[in-house]
Amino acid sequence: MFSMPSPRAALAPVLIALAVAAAPAAAVPPPAVAAPTESQAAFDARMHWWREARFGMFVHWGLYSGAAGRWNGVPVKGSAEWIQRNAHVPADEYARQMLPLFKPQPGFAREWARLAKRAGARYLVFTSKHHEGYALHDSAVSRFDAKDTVDRDLVREIVDAARAEGLKVGLYHSVIDWHHPAYPYRDFARLEQPLPHPLEKAVPADDPDYDRRANLKAYQDFLQAQVRELVDRYGPIDVLWWDYSNPGAEGETWRATELMAMVRKAQPGIVMNNRLYRSLGYDDPQGSLRWFDRAHGDFTTPEQAVPAQGVPGVDWEACLTMNGTWGYSALDHDWKSSRELIRTLVDTASKGGNLLLNIGPRADGSVPEESAARMRAIGDWLRRNGDAIYASRANPLQPVDWGRITAGADGRLFLHVFDRPADGELRLRIAGAQYARLLDGGAVLDTRRDGNELVIVLPPRLPDADATVIELRAQANR
Repeated sequence: MFSMPSPRAALAPVLIALAVAAAPAAAVPPPAVAAPTESQAAFDARMHWWREARFGMFVHWGLYSGAAGRWNGVPVKGSAEWIQRNAHVPADEYARQMLPLFKPQPGFAREWARLAKRAGARYLVFTSKHHEGYALHDSAVSRFDAKDTVDRDLVREIVDAARAEGLKVGLYHSVIDWHHPAYPYRDFARLEQPLPHPLEKAVPADDPDYDRRANLKAYQDFLQAQVRELVDRYGPIDVLWWDYSNPGAEGETWRATELMAMVRKAQPGIVMNNRLYRSLGYDDPQGSLRWFDRAHGDFTTPEQAVPAQGVPGVDWEACLTMNGTWGYSALDHDWKSSRELIRTLVDTASKGGNLLLNIGPRADGSVPEESAARMRAIGDWLRRNGDAIYASRANPLQPVDWGRITAGADGRLFLHVFDRPADGELRLRIAGAQYARLLDGGAVLDTRRDGNELVIVLPPRLPDADATVIELRAQANR
């Protein structure tokens, strides 16, 4: 990912707000607008499956998984997939120590895909290459790849396994590469947050042997070649999830216009995020059309938080970890509860967004039971209440203090009750006679009118402590 996650303590207020507090005043957001080069109808058709999916599984997996949060036995602060940078390890030494630890077990990809399906995820996005530069596919332009080191095309294995489970497939691809000798931003001097390259080689301004422009061109060519391999060889790719741009190294630094055009030509139906253009605020907590340019990507990706009001007028996807790190760490046991994650999914859908929830497998590809158990719990809840999430729309009413509201395309409303009011009644400003029932099980609930409010009488005890869902529809449509 772009940024190292904050400690869990720093996220606690956000997470509590997601799970308990009412959302700010909301209205149905305007539709996301297509880029000038694509008709609105074509854009909507291309985005249709993604908008209806609402839930995907993210996978961060690479050589860093073998380090598991330690370097030479010493715990390293920061997110596990950044350990090369955080421990200041030269690229050759990093490869020497990490490659022997990376031993994918047979069938790991099938395990991932089945877990995603069991969780109710509709798509799976995985790291084809993270910042360390290790490619999981068979790359003709690099020997720092899975084919040359473990004699397997791991991208092929994962893509095939995901498709076998009926999942859409997404590739995360880092545009930076700490391993590649031509990568030109070794000192990160112009970036917002200086991040030394693990090679730790300062580049003097008067070094006659260092030509930043020449290195940048060589690196751009390499980047384009690897991306072309990915979009040309693996059949239809549904999502390309770019990562890591920042002011001073974004957009045409990566020859982004050319790169995106090449991807779209090879994969006309693909959906791409806008992280080739970091300075345009993909994690702006307010979310605003003032920075989002559809020419730079189809959707934006707030990280480690759900924006308070969503991102009105923009297709968006919140990406979150279950603990404090994206890659596997044997040291991070600060797991979010299943209830917290279910309510985060509900909160995201109630604001018109998708949730991409991460797991970090071990170096052999096995999934920690803490992650698997939480994914199964989400899947259990979705099997009972999926109608309220899949293909849902943002809350069209005023916010409520007892939970969240999603809307169905057919006019139904879904009331997600987190906390039972003391008087056991829900009140909504909504006109007309309404029919209310528990979505799970179908028990009909008593309703009455009180002036301009609809009153729904709850059972004495909420049947689902994570989120009890009530389906509400006009009486005539019963």
